[in-house]
This record gives sequence, C-alpha cells and structure tokens, in this order.
Amino acid sequence: MFKNNRSDLILDVNNKGNVTIYSLCVVVGVVVGILAGMAFSGGMGSGGDNPVIAEYNGKSVRASEVFGQVKTRLFDLEEELYRTKEQAIREFVEQRLLDDEARKANMPLEQLLDKQAGGAPTEVNDKDIETFLASKGLSLKDPRIKKDDVKEYLKYRQKFEKRQAYVEKLREGAKLKIVLKEPEAPKLTVSTEGYPSWGNAKAPVTVVEFSDFQCPFCSRAVPIIDQIKKEFGPDKVRIVFRDMPLPNHNRALPASLAARCANDQGKFWEMHNTLFENQQKLEDKDLKDYAKTVGLDVPKFNECFDGKKYVADLEKSRAEAEKVGIAATPSFLINGVLIQGAQPFEKFKEKIDRASKRG
Repeated sequence: MFKNNRSDLILDVNNKGNVTIYSLCVVVGVVVGILAGMAFSGGMGSGGDNPVIAEYNGKSVRASEVFGQVKTRLFDLEEELYRTKEQAIREFVEQRLLDDEARKANMPLEQLLDKQAGGAPTEVNDKDIETFLASKGLSLKDPRIKKDDVKEYLKYRQKFEKRQAYVEKLREGAKLKIVLKEPEAPKLTVSTEGYPSWGNAKAPVTVVEFSDFQCPFCSRAVPIIDQIKKEFGPDKVRIVFRDMPLPNHNRALPASLAARCANDQGKFWEMHNTLFENQQKLEDKDLKDYAKTVGLDVPKFNECFDGKKYVADLEKSRAEAEKVGIAATPSFLINGVLIQGAQPFEKFKEKIDRASKRG
C-alpha cells in the first residue's frame, strides 16, 4: 500500500512520464475490455444467447458452460471498459468546452486558463507538507522524499484543482449527460437460509456479505454495514453474513466458528464486532475470552467451539461462494448484484436504492 503511494507521489512530482504511463493504462484497459466483451458475447463473431464457442472430439462447448464460473471476473473487465469510455467522453467534451471558451474570449487556451483559474498559489508551510505525507502513510524521514519536491507538488496541485473547478463549472453549465449504457452486473443466487442475519426477512432488499474475520479489508466494511443499518432500517434492508474464511488466513476459520457458536446464543453481531476489533488476537484462548466478554454461556460456547460444530457449514459457505465466481473478500450481493471490496457507502446506497425501485 505504501509503495503505491510513494510511486504516486514520485509520478506527480516528476510528471514528465505521466502521459506515457496513463496512455499505456488506457490502451491496456481498452484491450482487456474488448476481450471481456468478446467473452460475454460468446467469442468473435458468435451469435445467440448461448453460442458454441469451441469444439473437440465432435463435441460442442457452449458459452454458459465455460463463462458461468468466471462471470464476475468478466463483468469486472466489461466495467473497466465502460469506465475507460466514460472517462474518454468526459475528456473529449471538456476539451471542446475549453476550446469554445477560448474562441469566445479570443485568446489562447493557456491564457484563458491562467485568467480563469490562475493566480499565485497559497504558500505551502511545513505543516501542510507533513499533513499531506501523513495522509499517504509517508514522512520526511523517508530518504527518497525531498521536502522541496513535495512543496512544489502541493503548489502545482493547487493550480490543478483550480483548473478542475473551472472545467467542472463549464461541464455543469453545458449539462453534460453521458448516455453510454452502463453494463449490468450479473445476478448471482446464493443461499441465505440458516446464516446469521439482521433485519426483517421480508425486507425488499437483501445484502449478503461474504467476509473473513482475519481480512483487514473486511474490517473496513464494518462501519459501512453499520451505516446501511442506520440509513435504511430493518424493514427496508436485510443483511445476511456469509463466512468465507480464506485458506491463507490461518485464524479465519476458528474465528468464523466462534461467531457461529455465538450466534447459537443470539450474540452473533456482538462477537462479529469484537472479532473485527481484535484481528491480531484470534487464537483459541482469545476467542474463548471474547465469549465471556460478549456475555455468552461459556461452557455452552466451549462445547460448540471445541466440538467444531459448524466447520462443515463454514467450508460449504466458502465453496458455494467460489462456485458462483466470488473469489475475494469482502464481497456483497445486493439482491444478487455483486459489489466487491469495501466500497464507499454512497456506492452501496446507489445499489440499494436501485434494488428497492425494482422490487
């Protein structure tokens, strides 16, 4: 994570290479997106909803047989293509708007930008530099980071943000509307019966979360789920927790087992929150201590935990997720529509609102 931030900073300060790198990313995105589109349509030149895409030993292979298990990954590629096109449209329209304004003002574009969004930048002090670096997980103690470089970058960013604000104003005035059709995420069907849940079973929207108690990204989803509960309430949204303990997290399965044993006593969400708050302490002794902390009948908990009562169910939960194409945590299904990662609350709200309208 820190390495990426450092790279971003170096690229921003030394921006001569930015255009080349950005162009390369766009080209790769377009090519990958085209391949995704081919996969969704069943291959080059193939027609129909479920075309034959291969043949061997006189047998035919249809698209649904092959692509069904990777449809979430294919959707990621298709969505990447859409985002690349969307960005290209915005940049094209913005350039046209700027050119029009420059013609109206009868001056070169750069002169127009200096006039509309120029001016001397606010002086950057040491506190500004430290605050910026801290936001990236960095500090001046890193020998690769030069204070003067960061200062110049922050000045450049001020100018850039002013120009962006001017362009945004032009775009709003022009009432830009992108009518490019956004790809629909594939609908996935998974079981919710018998899994820990919150909310009314008859709520119009069901959010199924696939999570891993040892996954750091999953812990970031906890406040988002809490916000969903608060914003929509139990009669509008039901939340179902599905365990997906990953093989590379050696304490994820025992933690999931502890949560399911707590669920037997009506304390799943209390244990859920405690486990995510203590991801570095998930040994058996810790889990049994948490049982006492959240107010469980400890002998009953220990019997469930030591007897590995739900291990088979937990492994089944993960296997079903993988079968429908879910390969990462956290992942969410909102009435069957996939969202991957701890996305901002606004992303969830948009999907929940849309699902509510569809019924």
